Amino acid sequence: MSEFSYDILPCSDEEADRINEKADAFDSSRMPPIPDAPKKEYVFKITDEEGTIIGGALLDIDEWKLADLDILWVDERYRRQGLGSMLIRRAEQTAREDGCRIMLLGTFDFQARPLYEKHGYRVYGVIENYPQGHCNYSLMKRLDEPRSEYVPSNNAAADRFAAETGSKEDGELIVKDLVSYNDSRVPGKREIVSLNKKVLDENGNMIAGCWACVGEWNYGSINLWVDEPYRRRGIGTRLLSEVEREAKENGAYLMFIALYEWQTDFFRKRGYSLCPEEKIPTEKPILYNMTKPLITDRRDHHGH
Repeated sequence: MSEFSYDILPCSDEEADRINEKADAFDSSRMPPIPDAPKKEYVFKITDEEGTIIGGALLDIDEWKLADLDILWVDERYRRQGLGSMLIRRAEQTAREDGCRIMLLGTFDFQARPLYEKHGYRVYGVIENYPQGHCNYSLMKRLDEPRSEYVPSNNAAADRFAAETGSKEDGELIVKDLVSYNDSRVPGKREIVSLNKKVLDENGNMIAGCWACVGEWNYGSINLWVDEPYRRRGIGTRLLSEVEREAKENGAYLMFIALYEWQTDFFRKRGYSLCPEEKIPTEKPILYNMTKPLITDRRDHHGH
C-alpha cells in the first residue's frame, strides 16, 4: 500500500457509467451469457374502470435467463383482494415462457414477504438494519418444479380486474407509487450523495474506478472495477477505503454491495460479510449481497 502512486479523482456520471459497463464486461467474461438471450424488461399493470393504475409489477430477465421480480405494488385500497397474487402469477408465467427456471426478488419487512412465501418463495438471504430499524430479504423460487398454486381466500378485486402488459411510462408510475409507499414507512429520506471515483495512468487513461454513493436511507453503495493489468497493486483497496471514508463522513452507517460469487473474496478480506443464509444451487450466476458496518458505536453515530 505504501507504493501506491496513483491519484484517486472524482468522476462524472458518464465516466461512472463506463466503469459499470467495464465491470459488467468482466462478469460476462467469467460466465458467458446464453447466446441470443438479451436482457428483457416487462411491465404488467392492473387498471380500474377509469383506466387508473391500481397495481403493477416489473419483471427483469437477464442474459443468463434469470428472472427478477423487481417491483410489485398494489394500491392500498385494493390490497388483500388477490391483485398481488395475480401479478405474481403473470410474472412467473412470462418468465417460464422465456425459459427461466428461477425467480428472484427482494422485499423489506414492511412489504410483502408473507405473500411471496405463500406462493412458494423462500428466504435465502437477510440484511439486518437495512434500512435502519428494518430488514431486507432476498427470496427465490424454482419455476421448473411442479407445485400447487396458492389461491387467496379473498379474490374480490381479482375477479373484477385483469393484469395486462404496460408501457415504459406505466412502469415509471408503478415505481413512483412504490417509492411513495416505502417513504411512508421509512421517513427521513435524504438526497443521494455521489461518490464516483476514477484512477488514471500517466497518460490520462482510466485504469480503475467505481460507481458509488450514499443512498436515500443513509447507506453507502459501490460497484468497483480495476483493469486487468493493474490488479493486485492495491488500487481496488485504496478506492474502497476512500469511498468508505467519504461515505461515513456523509452520514452512512452501512456499506452495501451486490456482487457475484467470484467477487466475494476481495470484499470479505476487507471486512464485508456475505448476507445470504444459504447459496442457491444453480449453474447461472446469482447476485449476492455483502455489507460492512461503518458505525459501530453510538457515540460515533451521534457525531455525524
